[in-house]
Amino acid sequence: MAETNQNLPPHDPDAEKSILGSILLNSKILDDVADKLKPEFFYDNRNSTIYTAMLQLWGVQKPVDILFVMDALKGGSSSSDIDQDFLLELISKSSLSSNPEYTAKIIKEKYLLRVIVTVGDELKALAVNDQLPPNEILDLAQKKLYEVSLENVDRNFVPIRDILSQTFERIQHLSENQVEFRGIPTGFVDVDSILGGMHNSDLIILAARPSMGKTSLALEIVKRVALNEQKGVAMFSLEMSKDQLVDKILASVSGLDMRKIRTGKLDEDGSTNEFMKLGQAIGLLDQAPIWIDDSGSLNILELRSKARRLKSRHNIGLLVIDYLQLMSGRSERAYQGNRVQEVSDISRGLKMLAKELDIPILALSQLSRSVEGREDKRPMLSDLRESGAIEQDADVVMFIHREEMYHKDTKKKGIADILISKHRNGEVGTVELAFVHKLATFANLEGAKLTKRINE
Repeated sequence: MAETNQNLPPHDPDAEKSILGSILLNSKILDDVADKLKPEFFYDNRNSTIYTAMLQLWGVQKPVDILFVMDALKGGSSSSDIDQDFLLELISKSSLSSNPEYTAKIIKEKYLLRVIVTVGDELKALAVNDQLPPNEILDLAQKKLYEVSLENVDRNFVPIRDILSQTFERIQHLSENQVEFRGIPTGFVDVDSILGGMHNSDLIILAARPSMGKTSLALEIVKRVALNEQKGVAMFSLEMSKDQLVDKILASVSGLDMRKIRTGKLDEDGSTNEFMKLGQAIGLLDQAPIWIDDSGSLNILELRSKARRLKSRHNIGLLVIDYLQLMSGRSERAYQGNRVQEVSDISRGLKMLAKELDIPILALSQLSRSVEGREDKRPMLSDLRESGAIEQDADVVMFIHREEMYHKDTKKKGIADILISKHRNGEVGTVELAFVHKLATFANLEGAKLTKRINE
Protein backbone atom coordinates (compact mmCIF):
# COMPACT_ATOMS: atom_id res chain seq x y z
CA MET A 1 0.00 0.00 0.00
CA ALA A 2 2.97 2.36 0.40
CA GLU A 3 3.71 5.16 -2.02
CA THR A 4 7.07 4.59 -3.76
CA ASN A 5 7.73 8.08 -5.13
CA GLN A 6 10.15 9.59 -2.60
CA ASN A 7 9.50 13.14 -3.86
CA LEU A 8 5.90 13.06 -2.65
CA PRO A 9 4.82 13.60 0.98
CA PRO A 10 3.98 10.41 2.91
CA HIS A 11 0.61 8.99 1.85
CA ASP A 12 -1.04 5.72 0.85
CA PRO A 13 -3.42 6.11 -2.14
CA ASP A 14 -4.56 2.48 -2.03
CA ALA A 15 -5.56 2.75 1.63
CA GLU A 16 -7.53 5.92 0.96
CA LYS A 17 -9.41 4.42 -1.97
CA SER A 18 -9.94 1.15 -0.14
CA ILE A 19 -11.69 2.59 2.89
CA LEU A 20 -13.90 4.90 0.79
CA GLY A 21 -14.91 2.00 -1.43
CA SER A 22 -15.69 -0.13 1.63
CA ILE A 23 -17.94 2.63 3.00
CA LEU A 24 -19.79 2.87 -0.32
CA LEU A 25 -20.51 -0.86 -0.06
CA ASN A 26 -21.30 -0.81 3.67
CA SER A 27 -22.01 2.54 5.33
CA LYS A 28 -22.06 0.93 8.79
CA ILE A 29 -18.26 1.07 8.62
CA LEU A 30 -18.63 4.77 9.46
CA ASP A 31 -19.91 3.75 12.89
CA ASP A 32 -16.42 2.38 13.62
CA VAL A 33 -14.18 4.94 11.92
CA ALA A 34 -15.99 8.30 11.90
CA ASP A 35 -14.51 9.35 15.27
CA LYS A 36 -11.01 8.24 14.26
CA LEU A 37 -10.76 9.40 10.66
CA LYS A 38 -11.06 13.07 9.70
CA PRO A 39 -11.41 14.48 6.17
CA GLU A 40 -8.07 16.31 6.45
CA PHE A 41 -6.29 12.98 7.00
CA PHE A 42 -6.68 12.19 3.27
CA TYR A 43 -3.84 13.27 0.98
CA ASP A 44 -5.93 13.29 -2.21
CA ASN A 45 -8.32 16.25 -2.13
CA ARG A 46 -10.89 14.26 -4.07
CA ASN A 47 -10.89 11.57 -1.39
CA SER A 48 -11.21 14.20 1.32
CA THR A 49 -14.18 15.77 -0.50
CA ILE A 50 -15.90 12.39 -0.89
CA TYR A 51 -15.36 11.47 2.74
CA THR A 52 -16.80 14.83 3.85
CA ALA A 53 -19.92 14.17 1.77
CA MET A 54 -20.19 10.69 3.28
CA LEU A 55 -20.06 12.08 6.81
CA GLN A 56 -22.75 14.64 5.99
CA LEU A 57 -25.07 11.94 4.59
CA TRP A 58 -24.34 9.64 7.50
CA GLY A 59 -25.04 12.47 9.95
CA VAL A 60 -28.59 12.97 8.63
CA GLN A 61 -29.17 9.22 8.29
CA LYS A 62 -29.29 9.15 4.51
CA PRO A 63 -27.90 6.26 2.42
CA VAL A 64 -24.19 6.51 1.70
CA ASP A 65 -24.05 5.03 -1.81
CA ILE A 66 -22.87 6.19 -5.24
CA LEU A 67 -26.11 7.98 -6.15
CA PHE A 68 -26.47 9.89 -2.89
CA VAL A 69 -22.77 10.75 -2.74
CA MET A 70 -22.82 12.08 -6.32
CA ASP A 71 -25.92 14.11 -5.53
CA ALA A 72 -24.27 15.50 -2.38
CA LEU A 73 -21.21 16.52 -4.41
CA LYS A 74 -23.12 18.47 -7.04
CA GLY A 75 -22.32 22.14 -7.10
CA GLY A 76 -19.18 21.80 -5.00
CA SER A 77 -16.15 23.66 -6.32
CA SER A 78 -13.83 20.77 -5.51
CA SER A 79 -15.97 18.00 -7.02
CA SER A 80 -15.63 18.83 -10.72
CA ASP A 81 -13.12 16.03 -11.29
CA ILE A 82 -15.16 13.42 -9.38
CA ASP A 83 -17.55 11.37 -11.48
CA GLN A 84 -19.32 8.05 -11.21
CA ASP A 85 -16.36 6.21 -12.76
CA PHE A 86 -14.11 7.54 -9.98
CA LEU A 87 -16.51 6.23 -7.33
CA LEU A 88 -16.69 2.86 -9.08
CA GLU A 89 -12.90 2.72 -8.98
CA LEU A 90 -13.06 3.22 -5.22
CA ILE A 91 -15.39 0.26 -4.89
CA SER A 92 -13.01 -1.88 -6.96
CA LYS A 93 -10.26 -1.14 -4.44
CA SER A 94 -12.37 -2.08 -1.43
CA SER A 95 -11.33 -5.72 -1.63
CA LEU A 96 -7.83 -4.65 -0.58
CA SER A 97 -9.08 -3.89 2.90
CA SER A 98 -10.32 -6.56 5.27
CA ASN A 99 -10.07 -4.33 8.33
CA PRO A 100 -11.38 -0.74 7.89
CA GLU A 101 -10.18 0.36 11.34
CA TYR A 102 -6.62 -0.73 10.53
CA THR A 103 -6.81 1.03 7.17
CA ALA A 104 -8.03 4.20 8.90
CA LYS A 105 -5.02 3.94 11.22
CA ILE A 106 -2.66 3.77 8.22
CA ILE A 107 -4.24 6.89 6.69
CA LYS A 108 -3.93 8.76 9.99
CA GLU A 109 -0.28 7.77 10.44
CA LYS A 110 0.58 9.05 6.95
CA TYR A 111 -1.21 12.30 7.76
CA LEU A 112 0.81 12.71 10.98
CA LEU A 113 4.03 12.18 9.04
CA ARG A 114 2.98 14.88 6.58
CA VAL A 115 2.23 17.25 9.46
CA ILE A 116 5.68 16.62 10.93
CA VAL A 117 7.26 17.37 7.54
CA THR A 118 5.19 20.56 7.24
CA VAL A 119 6.08 21.70 10.75
CA GLY A 120 9.74 21.09 10.01
CA ASP A 121 9.53 23.16 6.83
CA GLU A 122 7.75 26.02 8.64
CA LEU A 123 10.31 26.09 11.43
CA LYS A 124 13.16 25.96 8.95
CA ALA A 125 11.69 28.92 7.07
CA LEU A 126 11.29 30.94 10.27
CA ALA A 127 14.87 30.20 11.30
CA VAL A 128 16.41 30.87 7.88
CA ASN A 129 14.49 34.11 7.38
CA ASP A 130 15.15 35.29 10.95
CA GLN A 131 11.46 36.19 11.39
CA LEU A 132 11.20 35.44 15.12
CA PRO A 133 13.58 35.27 18.12
CA PRO A 134 15.01 31.75 18.68
CA ASN A 135 13.10 31.26 21.96
CA GLU A 136 9.76 31.91 20.21
CA ILE A 137 10.67 29.49 17.40
CA LEU A 138 11.59 26.82 19.97
CA ASP A 139 8.32 27.31 21.83
CA LEU A 140 6.41 27.15 18.55
CA ALA A 141 8.19 23.91 17.70
CA GLN A 142 7.27 22.38 21.05
CA LYS A 143 3.68 23.53 20.74
CA LYS A 144 3.20 22.19 17.22
CA LEU A 145 4.81 18.83 17.98
CA TYR A 146 2.72 18.57 21.13
CA GLU A 147 -0.41 19.19 19.04
CA VAL A 148 0.71 16.42 16.70
CA SER A 149 1.12 14.07 19.66
CA LEU A 150 -2.43 14.90 20.79
CA GLU A 151 -3.71 13.95 17.33
CA ASN A 152 -2.13 10.56 17.88
CA VAL A 153 -4.14 9.92 21.05
CA ASP A 154 -7.40 8.06 20.56
CA ARG A 155 -10.08 9.46 22.84
CA ASN A 156 -12.90 6.97 22.87
CA PHE A 157 -15.92 6.49 25.07
CA VAL A 158 -15.24 4.28 28.06
CA PRO A 159 -17.94 2.01 29.50
CA ILE A 160 -18.85 2.93 33.05
CA ARG A 161 -17.89 -0.56 34.26
CA ASP A 162 -14.24 0.23 33.38
CA ILE A 163 -14.39 3.56 35.23
CA LEU A 164 -16.05 1.90 38.23
CA SER A 165 -13.32 -0.73 38.32
CA GLN A 166 -10.61 1.93 38.32
CA THR A 167 -12.50 3.96 40.92
CA PHE A 168 -12.79 0.97 43.24
CA GLU A 169 -9.07 0.25 42.91
CA ARG A 170 -8.28 3.88 43.72
CA ILE A 171 -10.56 3.91 46.78
CA GLN A 172 -9.15 0.59 47.92
CA HIS A 173 -5.62 1.96 47.59
CA LEU A 174 -6.53 5.07 49.57
CA SER A 175 -8.13 2.94 52.28
CA GLU A 176 -5.35 0.35 52.57
CA ASN A 177 -2.59 2.95 52.58
CA GLN A 178 -4.50 5.42 54.75
CA VAL A 179 -4.10 8.10 52.09
CA GLU A 180 -6.30 10.99 53.12
CA PHE A 181 -6.21 13.09 49.97
CA ARG A 182 -6.34 12.38 46.24
CA GLY A 183 -4.20 15.42 45.46
CA ILE A 184 -0.73 16.33 46.70
CA PRO A 185 -1.09 17.48 50.33
CA THR A 186 0.12 20.99 51.10
CA GLY A 187 1.00 19.78 54.60
CA PHE A 188 -1.48 22.21 56.14
CA VAL A 189 -4.24 20.09 57.62
CA ASP A 190 -7.11 22.56 57.46
CA VAL A 191 -6.24 23.74 53.95
CA ASP A 192 -6.06 20.14 52.72
CA SER A 193 -9.36 19.30 54.39
CA ILE A 194 -11.05 21.79 52.05
CA LEU A 195 -8.99 21.29 48.88
CA GLY A 196 -8.29 17.59 49.23
CA GLY A 197 -4.71 18.44 48.31
CA MET A 198 -3.42 20.07 45.15
CA HIS A 199 -4.80 18.25 42.11
CA ASN A 200 -3.12 17.55 38.80
CA SER A 201 -3.88 20.07 36.01
CA ASP A 202 -5.11 22.65 38.56
CA LEU A 203 -3.95 26.27 38.50
CA ILE A 204 -3.82 27.46 42.11
CA ILE A 205 -3.47 31.18 42.80
CA LEU A 206 -2.06 32.30 46.15
CA ALA A 207 -2.51 36.06 46.48
CA ALA A 208 -1.81 38.68 49.09
CA ARG A 209 -0.69 42.25 49.62
CA PRO A 210 3.08 42.78 50.07
CA SER A 211 4.65 41.50 53.34
CA MET A 212 1.77 39.15 54.12
CA GLY A 213 4.06 36.15 53.58
CA LYS A 214 2.95 34.60 50.30
CA THR A 215 6.51 33.59 49.37
CA SER A 216 7.04 32.13 52.85
CA LEU A 217 3.83 30.10 52.59
CA ALA A 218 4.75 28.89 49.10
CA LEU A 219 8.22 27.83 50.30
CA GLU A 220 6.71 25.96 53.23
CA ILE A 221 4.48 24.08 50.79
CA VAL A 222 7.52 23.38 48.58
CA LYS A 223 9.41 22.00 51.57
CA ARG A 224 6.55 19.81 52.78
CA VAL A 225 5.76 18.41 49.33
CA ALA A 226 9.41 17.57 48.66
CA LEU A 227 10.29 16.15 52.09
CA ASN A 228 7.01 14.62 53.22
CA GLU A 229 5.61 13.42 49.89
CA GLN A 230 8.92 12.95 48.02
CA LYS A 231 7.47 14.76 45.02
CA GLY A 232 9.71 16.79 42.75
CA VAL A 233 9.07 20.54 42.97
CA ALA A 234 10.29 23.27 40.63
CA MET A 235 10.21 26.85 41.87
CA PHE A 236 10.62 29.82 39.57
CA SER A 237 11.43 32.93 41.59
CA LEU A 238 11.35 36.28 39.81
CA GLU A 239 11.67 38.35 42.98
CA MET A 240 14.02 36.64 45.44
CA SER A 241 17.42 35.09 44.77
CA LYS A 242 18.06 31.39 45.23
CA ASP A 243 20.23 32.19 48.28
CA GLN A 244 17.38 34.08 49.97
CA LEU A 245 14.96 31.25 49.24
CA VAL A 246 17.32 28.61 50.64
CA ASP A 247 17.84 30.71 53.79
CA LYS A 248 14.09 30.67 54.37
CA ILE A 249 13.83 26.91 53.80
CA LEU A 250 16.79 26.26 56.12
CA ALA A 251 15.20 28.34 58.88
CA SER A 252 12.00 26.35 58.56
CA VAL A 253 13.70 22.94 58.56
CA SER A 254 16.27 23.70 61.27
CA GLY A 255 14.04 25.79 63.54
CA LEU A 256 16.75 28.45 63.71
CA ASP A 257 15.96 32.16 63.85
CA MET A 258 16.04 33.76 60.37
CA ARG A 259 18.32 36.52 61.71
CA LYS A 260 20.90 33.94 62.76
CA ILE A 261 20.71 32.21 59.39
CA ARG A 262 21.33 35.53 57.64
CA THR A 263 24.12 36.75 59.89
CA GLY A 264 25.80 33.43 60.64
CA LYS A 265 25.82 34.19 64.38
CA LEU A 266 25.09 30.67 65.56
CA ASP A 267 25.85 29.14 68.97
CA GLU A 268 28.28 26.23 68.85
CA ASP A 269 28.16 25.06 72.47
CA GLY A 270 25.54 23.84 74.87
CA SER A 271 22.42 21.78 74.40
CA THR A 272 21.24 24.03 71.58
CA ASN A 273 24.23 23.56 69.27
CA GLU A 274 22.88 25.58 66.38
CA PHE A 275 25.61 24.60 63.95
CA MET A 276 24.60 20.98 64.48
CA LYS A 277 20.97 21.83 63.80
CA LEU A 278 21.99 23.67 60.65
CA GLY A 279 24.09 20.72 59.49
CA GLN A 280 21.20 18.33 60.08
CA ALA A 281 18.87 20.57 58.08
CA ILE A 282 21.36 20.79 55.22
CA GLY A 283 21.73 17.00 55.25
CA LEU A 284 17.96 16.59 55.11
CA LEU A 285 17.57 19.05 52.23
CA ASP A 286 20.60 17.77 50.32
CA GLN A 287 18.61 14.97 48.71
CA ALA A 288 15.31 16.86 48.50
CA PRO A 289 13.85 16.88 44.96
CA ILE A 290 13.70 20.69 44.72
CA TRP A 291 14.82 22.75 41.73
CA ILE A 292 15.10 26.55 41.93
CA ASP A 293 15.29 28.98 39.02
CA ASP A 294 15.88 32.58 40.09
CA SER A 295 16.04 34.13 36.62
CA GLY A 296 15.46 37.83 36.96
CA SER A 297 13.06 37.81 34.02
CA LEU A 298 10.92 35.03 32.65
CA ASN A 299 8.30 34.93 29.93
CA ILE A 300 5.62 32.32 29.39
CA LEU A 301 7.55 30.79 26.48
CA GLU A 302 10.70 30.26 28.55
CA LEU A 303 8.67 28.90 31.46
CA ARG A 304 6.96 26.32 29.26
CA SER A 305 10.26 25.18 27.79
CA LYS A 306 11.96 24.84 31.19
CA ALA A 307 8.94 23.18 32.80
CA ARG A 308 8.61 20.62 30.01
CA ARG A 309 12.29 19.78 30.38
CA LEU A 310 12.01 19.36 34.16
CA LYS A 311 8.92 17.20 33.78
CA SER A 312 10.66 15.00 31.22
CA ARG A 313 13.94 14.65 33.12
CA HIS A 314 12.84 14.68 36.76
CA ASN A 315 9.07 14.01 36.66
CA ILE A 316 8.27 17.01 38.85
CA GLY A 317 4.93 16.89 40.64
CA LEU A 318 4.47 20.59 41.44
CA LEU A 319 5.42 23.88 39.79
CA VAL A 320 5.59 27.12 41.82
CA ILE A 321 5.89 30.63 40.36
CA ASP A 322 6.75 33.70 42.47
CA TYR A 323 5.11 35.75 41.21
CA LEU A 324 2.71 36.05 38.28
CA GLN A 325 2.82 39.83 37.72
CA LEU A 326 6.61 39.76 37.30
CA MET A 327 6.32 37.44 34.32
CA SER A 328 6.05 38.69 30.76
CA GLY A 329 4.07 37.35 27.83
CA ARG A 330 5.31 36.11 24.49
CA SER A 331 7.20 39.28 23.56
CA GLU A 332 7.01 43.00 24.29
CA ARG A 333 5.82 43.88 20.79
CA ALA A 334 2.92 41.42 20.97
CA TYR A 335 0.85 43.55 23.40
CA GLN A 336 1.73 47.15 22.54
CA GLY A 337 1.56 48.19 26.17
CA ASN A 338 -1.70 46.36 26.97
CA ARG A 339 -0.67 44.86 30.31
CA VAL A 340 -4.14 43.49 31.08
CA GLN A 341 -4.08 41.41 27.88
CA GLU A 342 -0.54 40.29 28.65
CA VAL A 343 -1.44 39.09 32.16
CA SER A 344 -4.51 37.37 30.70
CA ASP A 345 -2.28 35.47 28.27
CA ILE A 346 0.08 34.53 31.09
CA SER A 347 -2.68 33.15 33.32
CA ARG A 348 -4.23 31.25 30.44
CA GLY A 349 -0.80 29.93 29.50
CA LEU A 350 -0.23 28.69 33.05
CA LYS A 351 -3.56 26.86 33.07
CA MET A 352 -2.79 25.20 29.73
CA LEU A 353 0.67 24.22 30.99
CA ALA A 354 -0.84 22.62 34.10
CA LYS A 355 -3.10 20.54 31.86
CA GLU A 356 -0.29 19.68 29.47
CA LEU A 357 2.11 18.50 32.20
CA ASP A 358 -0.73 17.06 34.31
CA ILE A 359 0.58 18.63 37.52
CA PRO A 360 -0.69 21.39 39.81
CA ILE A 361 0.79 24.85 39.32
CA LEU A 362 0.90 27.19 42.31
CA ALA A 363 1.25 30.78 41.12
CA LEU A 364 1.67 33.67 43.53
CA SER A 365 -0.08 36.93 42.74
CA GLN A 366 -0.14 40.51 43.94
CA LEU A 367 -3.35 42.26 44.95
CA SER A 368 -4.41 45.73 43.89
CA ARG A 369 -4.16 48.67 46.28
CA SER A 370 -7.94 48.84 46.55
CA VAL A 371 -7.63 46.60 49.63
CA GLU A 372 -5.92 49.40 51.53
CA GLY A 373 -8.76 51.83 50.87
CA ARG A 374 -11.40 49.65 52.54
CA GLU A 375 -12.25 49.44 56.21
CA ASP A 376 -12.38 45.65 55.90
CA LYS A 377 -8.92 44.67 54.67
CA ARG A 378 -9.79 41.06 53.93
CA PRO A 379 -9.07 40.39 50.22
CA MET A 380 -11.73 39.57 47.65
CA LEU A 381 -11.59 38.05 44.17
CA SER A 382 -12.07 41.48 42.63
CA ASP A 383 -8.76 42.55 44.22
CA LEU A 384 -6.70 40.30 41.95
CA ARG A 385 -4.35 42.69 40.24
CA GLU A 386 -4.46 43.61 36.54
CA SER A 387 -6.75 40.94 35.16
CA GLY A 388 -10.06 39.25 35.79
CA ALA A 389 -8.70 36.42 33.66
CA ILE A 390 -6.67 35.22 36.65
CA GLU A 391 -9.89 34.48 38.54
CA GLN A 392 -11.42 32.90 35.45
CA ASP A 393 -8.48 30.61 34.67
CA ALA A 394 -7.73 29.56 38.24
CA ASP A 395 -9.19 26.39 39.73
CA VAL A 396 -8.37 27.57 43.25
CA VAL A 397 -7.83 31.11 44.56
CA MET A 398 -6.46 31.55 48.10
CA PHE A 399 -5.71 34.78 49.94
CA ILE A 400 -3.50 35.44 52.96
CA HIS A 401 -4.77 37.94 55.51
CA ARG A 402 -2.89 38.76 58.74
CA GLU A 403 -4.87 41.05 60.98
CA GLU A 404 -1.75 42.08 62.92
CA MET A 405 -0.40 43.85 59.84
CA TYR A 406 -3.21 46.42 60.19
CA HIS A 407 -4.03 46.35 63.91
CA LYS A 408 -1.10 45.90 66.28
CA ASP A 409 -3.34 45.28 69.29
CA THR A 410 -5.32 42.49 67.64
CA LYS A 411 -5.99 39.28 69.51
CA LYS A 412 -4.92 37.36 66.40
CA LYS A 413 -1.20 38.03 66.64
CA GLY A 414 0.77 35.24 64.99
CA ILE A 415 -2.36 33.96 63.24
CA ALA A 416 -3.01 34.16 59.51
CA ASP A 417 -6.37 33.69 57.85
CA ILE A 418 -6.21 31.68 54.63
CA LEU A 419 -9.28 32.60 52.60
CA ILE A 420 -10.14 29.95 50.01
CA SER A 421 -12.40 32.14 47.89
CA LYS A 422 -12.63 30.02 44.75
CA HIS A 423 -12.59 26.25 44.51
CA ARG A 424 -13.82 24.99 41.18
CA ASN A 425 -14.31 21.43 42.39
CA GLY A 426 -15.35 21.86 46.00
CA GLU A 427 -16.23 24.07 48.92
CA VAL A 428 -14.76 27.41 49.89
CA GLY A 429 -14.01 28.74 53.36
CA THR A 430 -11.49 30.30 55.72
CA VAL A 431 -8.93 28.46 57.83
CA GLU A 432 -6.31 29.67 60.29
CA LEU A 433 -2.58 29.02 60.17
CA ALA A 434 0.13 30.14 62.54
CA PHE A 435 2.74 32.60 61.35
CA VAL A 436 6.01 31.89 63.16
CA HIS A 437 7.82 35.25 63.11
CA LYS A 438 11.29 34.03 64.08
CA LEU A 439 11.30 31.45 61.32
CA ALA A 440 9.43 33.64 58.84
CA THR A 441 7.18 30.73 57.93
CA PHE A 442 3.75 29.21 58.47
CA ALA A 443 2.70 26.16 60.44
CA ASN A 444 -0.39 24.26 61.48
CA LEU A 445 -1.81 26.24 64.37
CA GLU A 446 -1.32 23.77 67.23
CA GLY A 447 2.27 23.04 66.22
CA ALA A 448 3.04 26.74 66.05
CA LYS A 449 1.67 27.33 69.55
CA LEU A 450 3.95 24.58 70.81
CA THR A 451 6.95 26.15 69.05
CA LYS A 452 6.07 29.52 70.56
CA ARG A 453 6.00 28.12 74.10
CA ILE A 454 9.40 26.45 73.61
CA ASN A 455 10.90 29.70 72.30
CA GLU A 456 9.49 31.70 75.18
